[in-house]
Amino acid sequence: EEGGVVSRNKAKNELAQHLGEDPLPLRRAKLNTEAAKRKTDRAKEASAAALAEAESKLRDAEAYLEEIKKNSGSAQGGLWWIERELHEAKKYKPLSKGGVAR
Repeated sequence: EEGGVVSRNKAKNELAQHLGEDPLPLRRAKLNTEAAKRKTDRAKEASAAALAEAESKLRDAEAYLEEIKKNSGSAQGGLWWIERELHEAKKYKPLSKGGVAR
C-alpha cells in the first residue's frame, strides 16, 4: 500500500464511483441496435411480399396482353402503347430478374 491516507481513499472513492456508474449508454446502444435490426427485418419481409405481388401482376398483365393480341378486332395502336410501356418498365429491372438491355 503506497501513498498516504488521502490518496488511498481518493483511489477507493474513484473505484467505487466507476463501479457504481450506470451502464445505461451501453444498454441503450444494444437496445437501439436490436430494435433497428428488427425494423429492417420487417421492412425486408414487406418488400419481398410487395415484390412477389408486383411480379405476379406483371405476369398477369403480360398474359392478358397476349390474349388480347390474339383477338383480331383489338385496337393495335393501344396494344402497341401497352407493349411499349411494359418494355420501358423492364429496362429498369436487372437482367437477372427478367429485365432487358437498355
